[in-house]
Amino acid sequence: MDQEATFSAAESITIVVTTEGVRRSVTAADLRALIAQGKFFWVDIVGSDETARARLIGDLGFDAADAAWAQRFGQTGRIVIDRRRLRVGTWLAAPAGSVLEIHVLCSRQCLATVWDGDAGILDEIRRQYAERAGQLEGHPYEAAAILLQLLLGTLHSTVSEFDGQLVTLRGQLRDAAHSLELSALTTRLHRLQTCWSAIQRYNSAVRTALVGVESLPDIDQRAAAELNDYADQVADVEHQLQERTRWGADIVQDYSTAIAERQGEHINRLTIVSVIFLPLTFLTGFFGMNFNWMIAQTESGAAFVILGLLLPLLSVLVTVFWLKRRLLI
Repeated sequence: MDQEATFSAAESITIVVTTEGVRRSVTAADLRALIAQGKFFWVDIVGSDETARARLIGDLGFDAADAAWAQRFGQTGRIVIDRRRLRVGTWLAAPAGSVLEIHVLCSRQCLATVWDGDAGILDEIRRQYAERAGQLEGHPYEAAAILLQLLLGTLHSTVSEFDGQLVTLRGQLRDAAHSLELSALTTRLHRLQTCWSAIQRYNSAVRTALVGVESLPDIDQRAAAELNDYADQVADVEHQLQERTRWGADIVQDYSTAIAERQGEHINRLTIVSVIFLPLTFLTGFFGMNFNWMIAQTESGAAFVILGLLLPLLSVLVTVFWLKRRLLI
């Protein structure tokens, strides 16, 4: 088996997976030769060159409508199965946690995937598919189902990443809620909700497309079983994302509650300090009034000690004692 290198997304790359292993096909003539041999194979077309992609898709025997659909990115997840082909718009997860759109076409001659990103992301999936390729000869729909399951498996890494982020956020919320930023929390939650919403719609489309799939020509029991298994896996991923979305919403709610409690504690402290100094403020204001009688009565040193020192101190002690009796401090 040829060892495949990692290529940049800027290149136009065509990677072929057969029973012989994984290799990079550099010409359309190589693809036509494979078709002439009558062997079923998978062609992974990676890159943003629309002209090259359209030519390759046409060389593989797909019609203009399929070629146009395969290059129209930004679609919702969907799946179409009929007697001529299988057409799927789905996603795969990159190591950094981002989700990439990928289009899958399947005919009796070959399986084709069209996407744009780092070709090395699917190295492991191509290797796994190559190991199964010998058993998939003559079973195109089963081959497509196996590939879809492998692609779906990459989303589990995204779910695991969400789990790690949620655990980290819960720890930060418990230890130092003030260090979290609400905007960052809501951004992560929005991303999770968006992913869940897309998978939820896709799950519904998969279930609808697979109703009575066993009765279609060229779909044997093995293919039907793999396709139904794929539908169950999509439903499982959708359920996992739903749970993570709920957990994320709970974290945001807990964060808002923690911030509200912290603000309440600050307000309580400020209120207690204000209550303690309220008698002092009153005394300061009262004895600060310039009445002749008051000025005449408070000229002695004893008056200064009693009224200027002891009385404010006594008022503070009485206030603190009262607050403790009321369990406010």
